[in-house]
Amino acid sequence: MTDGSARELVVVAFAVPVITMAVLVVAVLSVLLFAGSGLEGLATAVGTIWLAIHQVPVTISGVSVGVLPLLPTLLVAVGTGRMAASASGPERSGSELVPVLCSALGGPLLMTALSLAVVMDGMTVQPVQSPPALLAFGYTLGIHAAAAGAGIAWRRRDDLYERFAITAAVRRGGRAGGVAVTALLTCATVLVIARLLLRWTLVGDLIAGGNDFDGYLGLTVLSILYLPNVVVATAAVLVGSDAHVGGTTVDLTAVHAGPVPPLPVLGALPDTAAGLPGIVGFLVPLVIALAVALRCRSVDPLVNVRSVTVAAAVAASVMVILCAMAGGELGEFGDAGVTLPTAGVFTLGWIAVVGLVVALIHAALPSTRAARQTVGVLVDDDLEDDGYGYDDDYVTDDDYVTDEYESEYGEDDDWEYQYSDGEYSDDLSDDDAPSADAPSADASSDEDAGGRTGRGGVRYVDRDHEDLQYDDSTMTAAGDSLDTSAVSFAGDVADPTGPRVERDDVDRPLGRH
Repeated sequence: MTDGSARELVVVAFAVPVITMAVLVVAVLSVLLFAGSGLEGLATAVGTIWLAIHQVPVTISGVSVGVLPLLPTLLVAVGTGRMAASASGPERSGSELVPVLCSALGGPLLMTALSLAVVMDGMTVQPVQSPPALLAFGYTLGIHAAAAGAGIAWRRRDDLYERFAITAAVRRGGRAGGVAVTALLTCATVLVIARLLLRWTLVGDLIAGGNDFDGYLGLTVLSILYLPNVVVATAAVLVGSDAHVGGTTVDLTAVHAGPVPPLPVLGALPDTAAGLPGIVGFLVPLVIALAVALRCRSVDPLVNVRSVTVAAAVAASVMVILCAMAGGELGEFGDAGVTLPTAGVFTLGWIAVVGLVVALIHAALPSTRAARQTVGVLVDDDLEDDGYGYDDDYVTDDDYVTDEYESEYGEDDDWEYQYSDGEYSDDLSDDDAPSADAPSADASSDEDAGGRTGRGGVRYVDRDHEDLQYDDSTMTAAGDSLDTSAVSFAGDVADPTGPRVERDDVDRPLGRH
């Protein structure tokens, strides 16, 4: 590993922790100075907040708080993901990505260890208790591992697609699931902000409970930090789950009021059932699910269903993770959060059910059936056994692909397809090579229901004009000239009267198997 790489790994390990700690020191120092307190509790407060950022429950004066702000956690996770992605460029091999991931985890884990030591030391003079070390390390590892892994995977996504043979349908479903969660959270954010504006008088009264400027500022900042928690809970309510804070439980059809913490952002909670507007709220997940279903449409029904299934699974998984992070114990008020099973099942159900219904309707349309007959032409399953190197079952562009062809006789750039319309010739001039968009009139008449056997004679041509000859069944080297018998994809001898096309003369890319 070069010195530059070593420095880059150090930056990945400590950039986010150091910046976070610097911000915490400035914030805590400002609070202490405004309050006129000494600096003896600075280190303990910074260490405690570092643990709280990583969702480690905090216990102060015997009161445990597990509902911790999501905004700092998300910011730290995004920073770790971006740093890991920046150090995972294509110039690094796959084995070099392991040190990048370890570096992204090592720095935060070291900072967590220091924070635990500081908090444990401050227990003698401060009313704070040290959390279990295993829990603290586990939460830190989980957050930064997920963030760094996501950053590396996104930066090297093309390599992952190829390595794990991730199909286009799965990729499309994954993107659609992510878009669904983003749209749902966006709608929830708009709803929360609208509720805060409509109930601004109550929100102002809660802020006034701070008594002075320091209190006003503290409650306002705390409400901003907890805003993502409220947004996640609102998103869960929109899909049909329920959210509870202290003694209050809210869903789209009913509200059970009770005592809640005097936090200004909780002024968005309704006091009574929404009635008809609450029922209308179900249109939000319905519209989002419909958009996902339309995005996942495909001529092939199986591909369509696969994309919808992946989208539903991704959206439900993300929602469950966010809801789990947004909730927890709330001290004397009990707990706060979302019912996780219903949030996950309802999110999955909206996208999966609507997507499958749209998939069935789309598959039954006459235009889809016609397109399926034209675009998805079933070819011989034994192509790979014939030695041509293809194992896909569908021709997707009415043309035979020549990219990435690989056989036992050469690499992908050594072979071309050639369509023969008469006697075979080693030289194909531009005048003799029609475009791929203009097949001969005989081509359509030669097609049959079994596949592409009458599409035209297909020959493999050596660009370097080496002395190779292939017959139509075994493709074995046999002499000094090319055999003029044609090769078809279905295993039969094709009609040699079709147009001939050399790959270098085709302007548009041919379809891929």
